[in-house]
Amino acid sequence: MTQHDARGLALSTDQPASVAAYEQALDLFNSLRLDPVAALQPALEQDPDFISGHLLMAGFMLSAIDGQALPAARESLAAAATSRRRPNEREQSFQAALQVWADGDMGRANRLLDRHLIDHPRDLFALQLTHMADLVLGQSTMLRDRIGRALDQWSEDDVGYSYVLGMHAFGLEECNEYARAEALGMEALARNPQDAWAVHAVAHVYEMQGRVAEGILWLTTDTSLWQQDNALAVHNHWHLALQHLRNDDHASALALYDRAIAPGPASMALDLVDASALLWRLGLRGVDVAGRWQALAPRWRDQAAWGWSVFNDVHAMLALVGAGEPIQIEAGQRAIAAVPATAPAPWWREAGTVCEAVMAFGEGRYGHCAQLLLPLLPVAHGFGGSQAQRGLIFLTAMEAARRAGDAALWEALQSEAAARTAAAVPERPYREIELKAA
Repeated sequence: MTQHDARGLALSTDQPASVAAYEQALDLFNSLRLDPVAALQPALEQDPDFISGHLLMAGFMLSAIDGQALPAARESLAAAATSRRRPNEREQSFQAALQVWADGDMGRANRLLDRHLIDHPRDLFALQLTHMADLVLGQSTMLRDRIGRALDQWSEDDVGYSYVLGMHAFGLEECNEYARAEALGMEALARNPQDAWAVHAVAHVYEMQGRVAEGILWLTTDTSLWQQDNALAVHNHWHLALQHLRNDDHASALALYDRAIAPGPASMALDLVDASALLWRLGLRGVDVAGRWQALAPRWRDQAAWGWSVFNDVHAMLALVGAGEPIQIEAGQRAIAAVPATAPAPWWREAGTVCEAVMAFGEGRYGHCAQLLLPLLPVAHGFGGSQAQRGLIFLTAMEAARRAGDAALWEALQSEAAARTAAAVPERPYREIELKAA
């Protein structure tokens, strides 16, 4: 007898225990708690023909945006393809998209998932996985609109509805709709305090609006649900570090780096990205982080999968430049230059330019760095990541201009930054909040 998930989607298995494991693993993934892989693996061992289970596992691997996870994703897709059960139409559609992603073309996979979700808007896993791909590919409006397309097919009684609200909140924030984003993020958390993505969405609102006291309070109060055993723990601590930088509190940012952001043995590429991004920002401010670069760069040497993600590759280059590793820098340059036209995002033609600008900054050729980055600022969304993450390019251009003595460019970029912040700040707070001393 065909089984169904908690949202009524058919799963090609006749074993209720497999569905129970599927739901447990999916909920862990939705809330970014650890470890969905461990929760799902026993079910696949007991039910090796469980197609949706293998697709779930493949998606877990792909969601890491880490080239090291690709072989495992391909193994799971192969297991789904050789199942003795016959996949239903939804599973066939989903598998086709994931296979393209695992083969290295995230952009085309995203377009296939676009259609998949129009046909299957209640496929919660596909919705969250595509949301992550939209972020990596720099498709800011789709972070909002993809969830908006599906909303009418969901009700507040549906299992997983709070996660849909949390994703929508983040999409709204990335489209500068801060009031709605904050309200929806709060609603998602009221329904489900385990929603780390909703915590993250509200943190973004405070960051983009420069609401430093609220941002620090938000990320230092009731943190137990995301601070431990959560895939977003490093990233939320990174957001807290950014708020300390807004306060020019370099000591607190460095302490956070050492305690919660510096990579451990199990850190994935996205954790390394946060480490690179924070150290580079501190370096732009003149803080000596040379020793930390020396510890971080070997992790990128071992883990970098050049050509898989523009976003990851640029952050890997930051670490190599920060640590002063010319041989590794040259190897990365060659790898980026060799990326084929089927690369996962159109920004590959600019990736080499950004890496060249990073190298120029590291070598003290600040005027050249600013000259390279200035034309890229209007199209920086293609870099991938969030507005807060892409701000690294703007900050680098501005500091390069200052160090080069280009007062006109520095003042122009300073003015742009101030105008952008002023436009984002609300006329009055969206909610009353008792601000505590950080």
